[in-house]
Amino acid sequence: MRYLFLFFILTMGLSAQDGTLHSNPGSDQFIFCKQLYRMANNKKDPIQRALGYQRVIPRLEAYIERFPNHPNTPAATYYLGECYYHSGSLEEGKRVLNSVITRFRKGRYVALASNRLGYDAVARKKYEEAAIHFGRVAAFASTPQERYRGRYQQASCYRYAKLKDQAIKAYLEIEAAKDAPTIYRENATMWLGKLYLDKKQYDKAQERFEKLMMPEVAENLRIEATFHVGLMSLEKKDVETAQSCFKAVLLSSQKRFKPKAQAALMNSLYVSKDYKGVLDVLRRRNYAGKPPTESMKYIIAGRSAFRLKLYREAIRFFANAERQLPQSDKAFEAGYYRLLCFYNIKGSNIPMQVDAFLEVYQKQHPRSLRIHKALLMKAETLFENGKYREAAAAYNQIKASVIGVDTRADLLYKRGWCLSLSGDHNGAVRSYTQFLNQFPQDERAAKALARRAQSYQALEDRVSAIKDFESILKKYPKTKLAALAWQNTARINKEQKNYPEMIRRYQALIKNFPDLKKKTLANAQYWIGYGYFNLQKYPKAIEALEKAVQMDPVSYAYKGGMLILYSASSMKDKPRLQQAVDAIIKIKKGDKVPVPIYRWLAMQCFNEGEMKECDRYLSLGVTPEEPRQTPKSFWRILGKARVETGAYEKALKATKNFLDVAEEPFWKAETLLDRAQAFLGLGKLSSSLKCAKEGLSLHPKGRVNAELRMLLGDIAYQQKRYADAAAYYVVVVQLFVNDKELRPEALYKSYKALAKKGDEKEAQHYLEMLNREFPAYLKKQAARK
Repeated sequence: MRYLFLFFILTMGLSAQDGTLHSNPGSDQFIFCKQLYRMANNKKDPIQRALGYQRVIPRLEAYIERFPNHPNTPAATYYLGECYYHSGSLEEGKRVLNSVITRFRKGRYVALASNRLGYDAVARKKYEEAAIHFGRVAAFASTPQERYRGRYQQASCYRYAKLKDQAIKAYLEIEAAKDAPTIYRENATMWLGKLYLDKKQYDKAQERFEKLMMPEVAENLRIEATFHVGLMSLEKKDVETAQSCFKAVLLSSQKRFKPKAQAALMNSLYVSKDYKGVLDVLRRRNYAGKPPTESMKYIIAGRSAFRLKLYREAIRFFANAERQLPQSDKAFEAGYYRLLCFYNIKGSNIPMQVDAFLEVYQKQHPRSLRIHKALLMKAETLFENGKYREAAAAYNQIKASVIGVDTRADLLYKRGWCLSLSGDHNGAVRSYTQFLNQFPQDERAAKALARRAQSYQALEDRVSAIKDFESILKKYPKTKLAALAWQNTARINKEQKNYPEMIRRYQALIKNFPDLKKKTLANAQYWIGYGYFNLQKYPKAIEALEKAVQMDPVSYAYKGGMLILYSASSMKDKPRLQQAVDAIIKIKKGDKVPVPIYRWLAMQCFNEGEMKECDRYLSLGVTPEEPRQTPKSFWRILGKARVETGAYEKALKATKNFLDVAEEPFWKAETLLDRAQAFLGLGKLSSSLKCAKEGLSLHPKGRVNAELRMLLGDIAYQQKRYADAAAYYVVVVQLFVNDKELRPEALYKSYKALAKKGDEKEAQHYLEMLNREFPAYLKKQAARK
């Protein structure tokens, strides 16, 4: 306090003696207030600092009141807001800081006030609000450092608010600014990469990450970018680039990404079947990470050791993996593979180890294939040890029949059966092969051959599968297993996209086994149709698909119907396409028909004058909820079709949607004619008159002009304004001499209107002209009546 007093006295003294200072009291008093603010700001004790701010507040308020327009007033107002804010009056502080923004609008102190309000909004997690404040900081800060810090904070707030596009825009501005500090530009580039990655714009993301892989970039950013490029390269199957990136991360001084990079490198080596390389990476050094990462690394290492038949080493890896995340899915996987390693080295007490494994994991994963395979290990171990009853009990647990010990053939057959059912198709193939080699005359040989073929099929060994199925066709051509062989070989060819061969085999199935269940025959017809469709032989596709739909409509009315629809569409076969579309609509799947098909079909109907059908299809091909999503020409066509069919209310909606976006005068005039006709059809003469006049005011040429005049004449006639009606009709007679459709109608209506008007002589003139030029017209009129 003493220091403040002396400072005040000295200042006053100087003011009295110095003419220059005395002549500018606004500057002198601001300097004094500013010094008091700094003294408060420099106090280390928070209580004293708050008291210091409170003491400055009245002086700043007095200064602002006395010098409202002084150049230092923005700064004084900002300091006042800061004093309130830091002395605990947050809301008053924010009010004053907001007044800096609203009153002064630009300048350094607007930026400073915005900065404070931005941080306050962040603290309250009002990120969009914060982004607005930081945007002003970027606009009005006095240095590039402050400007781009503001823009970077704005981008961060947009990111927190999950406004990715706005964040990207802000980061792009920073990235492109040559005067932005390097730290902001590089960090902006990093976030752009992450945001593009999140938006699945992978090329843009990779471009940003690669931009940061330059030597001059800060190492922490360079290494993080390198890690991301590695992951993206691995996703693209560019294993060489991925491994190079991960190795670079491991060689860096940055510890953050090393555990994950090591796991990713090991995974990429495993995918490329470099199992020894996987183990070498871990043996050199383990960069310990969090349990999920460690679990993944040990599982990959274990699997690699397993592939190399280093089972004992694999057991240690899987045991480490299992300890990382107890009771987790990863622990379950590791525990299973550890058990499998023991099985492969013929480890002791396999049945007991299986039981221990099941006790830990079976309740959590009761339906897992690994549980079944563990039971198979137990069963086969018991069988190989001659403990047949215990082996049978194990097979029972995998829902197989009780395996007896009567004969070796029975054992091999049932073991193969159980292995195939549990999903261990390698084991099943081994067992069935043993059975067939040892007991080729057994009555179950055909079934064993078929089941082995199915296991080959599951293993994607298609060559071996087809070989077994062909053996069935040769040795047992009349049995139901032959039907299975035809069906499965057809499926294999379908998977290989060999459609001609697939079709041949399904046709053989139908020919040789016509008494199969309808569902089976329908399935065959469906795939025949599917094959012809892919071969672009659409008539044949339709023929087969129709049979499938007829035999089993529940299964194929939709699937088959859609392929029929696409076939007809590809053929541009309008009648067939109509039939297909109507069939899909009938089963209430009309929403699955592509909109372009509805539109194409509607246009064909329109061109052929089938207006009712045009309306029906095009109504399904437009977007009434979002009219602008439909090209405007379709609204125009739909409006015409609805007028033609008398659906006037609906026609008004369609024509309105067209007029909302139409710009060409002629098309607007034509659509106004359609609206006028719709209103006339509804008996709304005034609305019809308004539309017709508006259309004519656009000065359309040709037929539209004539029809608008005829319509105006019709309206006037209905309103008993016969002179006006005659005037419109006569203009059409005079101007549209060559229109053989409208001219006789205009002559006839001119005659009627003039007659109603009472001008018999003129009416007779137009009647004679009509009889002279179109002698058959009146007879047709009479016939219509």
